[in-house]
Amino acid sequence: MIVKENPISSQYHQVYFTFSIATINNIFDEVIKKHGFSRKDQEKKNKQITKLVMEKIEDEIIENELDKIDQVPVCSRKYRYLTEISRDNPLLIICQFCVLSPDIQLRFPPLVPLELLSVPFIDEVVRDFTENILIQNEEFAEVEIDKATKDSIVTYNLSYVQGDFKLSEINDLTIDLSKEEEESILFINCQKNDIINLDESDNVKVIAKVTKIHKMVVKELTDELVKKLNFLNTKTVSEFTQKIVDIFTFSTNSVALINYLTEFVIKSNEIEFDEYVQNHFLDSDLAPKKKSEKNAYMKEVKKELVKEYILMLINLSYADEEPRFLNNILEEYEFDKILFNSPNRIDSYQEYINKRVFETRVLEYCIDNNIIKLI
Repeated sequence: MIVKENPISSQYHQVYFTFSIATINNIFDEVIKKHGFSRKDQEKKNKQITKLVMEKIEDEIIENELDKIDQVPVCSRKYRYLTEISRDNPLLIICQFCVLSPDIQLRFPPLVPLELLSVPFIDEVVRDFTENILIQNEEFAEVEIDKATKDSIVTYNLSYVQGDFKLSEINDLTIDLSKEEEESILFINCQKNDIINLDESDNVKVIAKVTKIHKMVVKELTDELVKKLNFLNTKTVSEFTQKIVDIFTFSTNSVALINYLTEFVIKSNEIEFDEYVQNHFLDSDLAPKKKSEKNAYMKEVKKELVKEYILMLINLSYADEEPRFLNNILEEYEFDKILFNSPNRIDSYQEYINKRVFETRVLEYCIDNNIIKLI
């Protein structure tokens, strides 16, 4: 593979990647082997295989090469394929991206106001987290109720009916109204034995007869139950509650700090992005077509760029140091899995940790430079 850089401006960069036929064929072979495609699959699923090859090239190969260049890429990449991506065909790609410009200097406030550290909705978060962890550990009872609300589970029999004739029936289906699925709104306020029309086409009605309505009522939290839940080694109700408060406070404060610094830098009017950077985002499927909406769009783009500049600059200065708040981040990960009901979030574990290490470096920097004083 041949890699050739082509600087466009101090804020914008592009790199040419030339892949030989042998390299492209090897990439196809690696993707096919990794995903277990058979010979028959290779003929039928050519588009899917090609898409996976593109993902490998962009997310792995090109990203690894960008780590080796002197420039620091910022925000999204834009790829231009100058030749067709297929077996037995050389490939030329141009990767374009914004870079961390040495010409831009960031000025931070001398002190971040303590009002920033007020954490909203803490009682609601404690309640929601406690309810989720109890439900996930099956520490609840099912209580039958008369009328369905947004936190109810409705059991029903589903029938396909044409005139007076029942074509087919499926019994004892359930829908959890708290998950806000498309059909949930049809069941709100229903009662036992109600008939609900779900759909009708070609003279066939799809109806649901409600047979049961219940909701899950979690058990009262006790020290004994806290020990059983074993959330981050907490042993008592007060320890459990304080752990939730500490995690949410840390998470909220670290993100609020970045947002505050971003707004401060933007209001200082010391950063101007050149035409290449602006065109990178305006020449995108995400960019609005109406002129009246472009200003708001570019305002959000500028905010994200400034935020990336802050994260990159600070992390470059802390590159050789161990993350100071790694334990907080690990606890936050376990907390988020339960709060957002994503117990199988293991695949994104490293990505989550890396992202939060980057973000909490800003907190480290502000503490080290007396920009923020934590009690």
